[in-house]
Amino acid sequence: MPWSDQSYGPDGPWHAVSVELGSNKQPINLYPGDRWASTILIDTVCSDDTTTCYARRAGLFNIDASTSAVTLNTQTDPTQMNWLSDQSSAGVNKWGGTGYVKEGVLADTLTLQNGHKVPNVSMASIYDAYQEYPNGKRYPVSVGVLSLGAPKASHVVDGNKFNLLSAWEHWNDSSSDRIPSYSWGMHIGSVEPEIPGSLMLGGYDQNRVLDQVSSQQVDNTRHLGNLRIYLKDIGIGVATGDSPFGFENKSGLFTWENSTIIRGKQVEIDPTLPYLYLPKDACDTMTADLPVTFNEDLGLYFWNTDDESYEKITSSPAYMSFTFEKNAGNTQNITIKVPFQLLKLTLQKPLVEQNTTYFPCYPSDSFVLGRAFLQAAFIGTNWQEGIGSGYWFLAQAPGPAIGSSAQQSIEISDTSITASANSWEDSWNGYWVPLSSKSSNPGLSTGAKDGTGNSNSSLSTEAKADTSNSSPGLSTGAKVGIGIGCAAGGLVLIVILWVIISHRKRTTNSHPKTIDEYIATPSSAEQDKPPQMTELYGHYLSELRSDKKIQEVPGSTARHHELP
Repeated sequence: MPWSDQSYGPDGPWHAVSVELGSNKQPINLYPGDRWASTILIDTVCSDDTTTCYARRAGLFNIDASTSAVTLNTQTDPTQMNWLSDQSSAGVNKWGGTGYVKEGVLADTLTLQNGHKVPNVSMASIYDAYQEYPNGKRYPVSVGVLSLGAPKASHVVDGNKFNLLSAWEHWNDSSSDRIPSYSWGMHIGSVEPEIPGSLMLGGYDQNRVLDQVSSQQVDNTRHLGNLRIYLKDIGIGVATGDSPFGFENKSGLFTWENSTIIRGKQVEIDPTLPYLYLPKDACDTMTADLPVTFNEDLGLYFWNTDDESYEKITSSPAYMSFTFEKNAGNTQNITIKVPFQLLKLTLQKPLVEQNTTYFPCYPSDSFVLGRAFLQAAFIGTNWQEGIGSGYWFLAQAPGPAIGSSAQQSIEISDTSITASANSWEDSWNGYWVPLSSKSSNPGLSTGAKDGTGNSNSSLSTEAKADTSNSSPGLSTGAKVGIGIGCAAGGLVLIVILWVIISHRKRTTNSHPKTIDEYIATPSSAEQDKPPQMTELYGHYLSELRSDKKIQEVPGSTARHHELP
């Protein structure tokens, strides 16, 4: 499935995938990665022609134009529908804030790039919606979400069995392109710097999986299939070169309410949400050494781009590390590194009047890591037999220098996947600028500021100058001695220069330069910079991507049945 050639906000920008919906194949771009029903924005979302409708860019679905649409006789007139609370496990709606929707039941045909048609795909139809931020303002929504599957093989709604994308492609596809298992692997990538997205049904791109792989059982509470893992710590480090901070690395940033972490805190990985949803204490600690200001209206941290440390931090090999419990045995850890290059995202209209660079920590007691984290992480899921259980995988993803796709299958019985031998540092080489001692700011700790401009942290102890014990200066005799030495040295230098000039005058005409000696050659840095690679997409294992939360109804073990 192709990725859209457009990116979307207003809090990214983010990559999206392209699908065709309905009997008449209406093109729609969606964020990938959800479970159960996909979330589809209906054209009534843009019924008000007096205001700018941002959802039109990604495409809206016209139910009336599709002869294959099924609505189960539910209400489709938004003027007759009630507003429903649309809260996810993160305490926010599907688009990152809080808010309400006018939502209905929908099933329709989804057509893939290879021409495969998946009938009666489970969807939630959104006839109207808004998101609300701490300032109390209502903002429109912009992009729907594509579901890839769920712990069960089908989605049962009011006694009707609707199909799930990956399950249909595994069990019901009779062609030679049938995928080997009810599974998928995804790296959403980044828009800036450009890291193409990768999504494969029935497998994964091994070049998107680096170093260790965490394998966890999916959370089968009520068969929702949430991807949960214990987060043990958050830190700051530098991959190579000098540090733009007053330290080489720092740990212990994952704290809240003066808590003491023993095993860690269970967090959810959710590609349908944009931010890092963590307690305010944790967000403040994470940003204490960054030139940011907390914006109370939106509940986000704005980068102070005029601060001289901003460019050094966000262009250097500095990163924020997330250390997880690798497996349920709590015997090993796995660390995902997210370069600060990926944590300088952009807010756009309608959230702000002018594009604003921000750090994506959103104070919340929900403990969810969204797309901001997944720019640097690979995730995948194997639902196995589709009976309510399965395994999911987490690993470090590469930077822009990826290389071509290396497709690997996921088999039904697989409980883990194999990483490549590629180096994470190599995948960023040429795309970040290591600092030397002359360009770094040792000891500088600018700190996050509140709305009044007060800093939450001060200069580190190492950076403070002890002016009370400074030297009073050189003695008079020492100064005289230095003056005499400088005069003698200057005289010697003049004699040497006279000898060199005389020699050049005698030899200039006997050894003229060739033209080649005047041709400029690239610096060593330019020669070493690798070309930017673009992932090659294979036929099947199929590429998709989606993510989004909707009301889930436990599915039946029966395999996909079409509605009459």
